[in-house]
Amino acid sequence: MFSGIGGFREGLSRAGGFVCVGHCEIDRCADRSYRALFDTEGEWYCEDIRTVKPEELPEFDLLCGGFPCQSFSDAGKRGGFADPRGTLFFELSRLAEARKPRYLLFENVPGLLHHDKGRTFAAILHALDRLGYFVEWQVLNSKDFHVPQSRKRVYLVGYLDVRCRGKIFPFTETARTPLIQIQPGKQGERVYSPEGVSCTLTAQAGGMGGKTGLYEVGLPIREDTRKGYKMAYPGDSVNLAYAKNNRRGRVGRQIAHTLTACNDQGTVEACAVLTPDRETIQHSVSPCGRIRRLTPRECLRLQGWADDRIDLVMPIQSDSQLYKQAGNGVTVTVVEAIGKRLAAMDAEWEGGIQ
Repeated sequence: MFSGIGGFREGLSRAGGFVCVGHCEIDRCADRSYRALFDTEGEWYCEDIRTVKPEELPEFDLLCGGFPCQSFSDAGKRGGFADPRGTLFFELSRLAEARKPRYLLFENVPGLLHHDKGRTFAAILHALDRLGYFVEWQVLNSKDFHVPQSRKRVYLVGYLDVRCRGKIFPFTETARTPLIQIQPGKQGERVYSPEGVSCTLTAQAGGMGGKTGLYEVGLPIREDTRKGYKMAYPGDSVNLAYAKNNRRGRVGRQIAHTLTACNDQGTVEACAVLTPDRETIQHSVSPCGRIRRLTPRECLRLQGWADDRIDLVMPIQSDSQLYKQAGNGVTVTVVEAIGKRLAAMDAEWEGGIQ
């Protein structure tokens, strides 16, 4: 799937040195996407992690998980461990305790760090320490990993071998591109400049731009190139004219905000009408332009997915499911960067990860 585990698997596959032996996914639509993306023949599978019997798991050295973030998100009620979704962390730790994989890789929202004045995160660290894991963590922003989306998430790496200390985190690279507002207001009404980093996409806000923000010009996402991600233009009927009049931004110049799980991912296009001869544009009087939402394909590109991978899932999912899976996912390129460090470190000692 494009959410959670699909992003982990795609990123680790790109990193090299990893072989997936199974997955757990309770969302049937997400699991359908996952199986379209990956060859799961002969792999272990369970629908609900709460029913997993550790002794039935295959041998594995790395446990990945992105336990639901709504319990700890600043945008939600932040119920934490009082929310049943928050307790899914303890299901992951239950499996880790029983099977003792060499490595853990978990992802969540930054709100996890300060939820309940830090007591929630302290409980997580204590639980992993009790199991014998050394733990390191860092808040990473997707915009610093070759995708034009500002998406801050905390990544936790656990390891049993003390030699791993300092080998995965920290990442110190940063694009240092500022977030620039050109029109103030509440989320969904304020407008951002495409010259800076756009706002974080949220899962809870309403309105056309509430989950994605609004932009002064169109920012649909195009495929990645050797020089970085390029921006495509809003529609085939205006592509030629836009190519003449708009700059093609790349990472660090025109960056979209964090994806949500819903379908109102929006941008603002320049107000223009293409004449029948497809050679000139007649501009409207509006200085701000009209609003449109990002397409599912653009949202998935923002999460680091390549077009040939997106093409496998587009025919089998509705737009609403694709928006949901993109918004719930981890950014592939971030996981890839972590995976490369993990694989290189492990290869030095053990000859690779199974």
